[in-house]
Amino acid sequence: MKITRVRTDVVSMNRCNAIFVRIEADNDLVGLGETVIKRRDFTVKQNIEEMAAFLIGRDPLMIEDIAEKLYRDSFWVGGALHAAGRSAVDMALWDIKGQYYHAPIYDMLGGLTRPNMLTYCHCAAGSSPEEFAAGLLACKSRGYRAAKTTLPLFYGAQADPAIKRTGYSGLQGSLDRSLKETEYMPTAVIDDIAAYFAAAREAVGRDFELMLDCHGRLSVANVLRLCEALAPYQLMFVEEPIPPESADNLAVVSARSPIPIAAGERITSLYEARPFLERHALAVLQCDLATCGGFTGAKKIAALAEAHTVAFAPHNPNGPINTLASAHLLSAIPNALILETVGSQADMDHFAELIDAPPHIDGGVLTLSDRPGIGASLREDAPQRFPAQPFGGWR
Repeated sequence: MKITRVRTDVVSMNRCNAIFVRIEADNDLVGLGETVIKRRDFTVKQNIEEMAAFLIGRDPLMIEDIAEKLYRDSFWVGGALHAAGRSAVDMALWDIKGQYYHAPIYDMLGGLTRPNMLTYCHCAAGSSPEEFAAGLLACKSRGYRAAKTTLPLFYGAQADPAIKRTGYSGLQGSLDRSLKETEYMPTAVIDDIAAYFAAAREAVGRDFELMLDCHGRLSVANVLRLCEALAPYQLMFVEEPIPPESADNLAVVSARSPIPIAAGERITSLYEARPFLERHALAVLQCDLATCGGFTGAKKIAALAEAHTVAFAPHNPNGPINTLASAHLLSAIPNALILETVGSQADMDHFAELIDAPPHIDGGVLTLSDRPGIGASLREDAPQRFPAQPFGGWR
């Protein structure tokens, strides 16, 4: 079996673009992969098209060899822009392999360790604690048992009324969008953020998990103050509390925080993950299959995390194929914690327009089918119906 063609499409998901890769083989098998790397979509598309010259003519079953060569032969090895392309390619190769052997990818990875996967959704903070609480109740009414928001006041205070209770919460807040972690931040902000979670916990009760994503916006000192203030509300974790570059700084936070620390979405390889694990810098590792090497990279990273007794909960505010891919991996490893989804009804409806077998989430739990490979195909008309859109953003 040989690879004959590599197709790449940038498709709108309404809140960002997804880059879909289809790898075709000479026995008519087609593998599907996906990556999402906001603000650099066409840079990644061009990179994948350059990879195609290497891929065509190769045996798609030789995944480990292809993954190693795509990483090492680039010479520059690291970085999310290159990792995004090789991750989508890796997913597509595993999809072909599963179809070839008539097995779902979770069986190819070692078999099920659990029948389904608990998920969480996003909930915008809104402009007040009461608005945040109402948004969480709406998530709970749709069957979710866990939700995450981005930093109140930093994001979400000027949310679009059409999506603020069900969609991605990375919207502009009342603080300067480019506020640096080392700049002055009013001391009252800590108490004001805590008020959001006081209202949230009172609204949803103790049987609903709460998480906070800081997007790397705080200093070590400020995040320690924030975690102390949030301790009474029993958060599942605080995510990426400080900028992502320093394992040493994050280890200080983890050692002193009363709340578990999660991070790793901007880690793109096994080698980048190692110092964070060796320094005990986090309790939850969040590498994204779309940017850490696909199944091949993520399986190794998850195993390294397991060796350090760290849970794996992949970053995934992405599209339908990466959601399925993340669920396949989590279903086949022992240290799976929870699966991120944006989780809005708009997302679920759009996923059904993009692929023929979208993720099935009921009661906040995702259950995979036994369909071979990744378990879905891109609808042929999706790239034409939903062409790429310009999406911006900030830190």
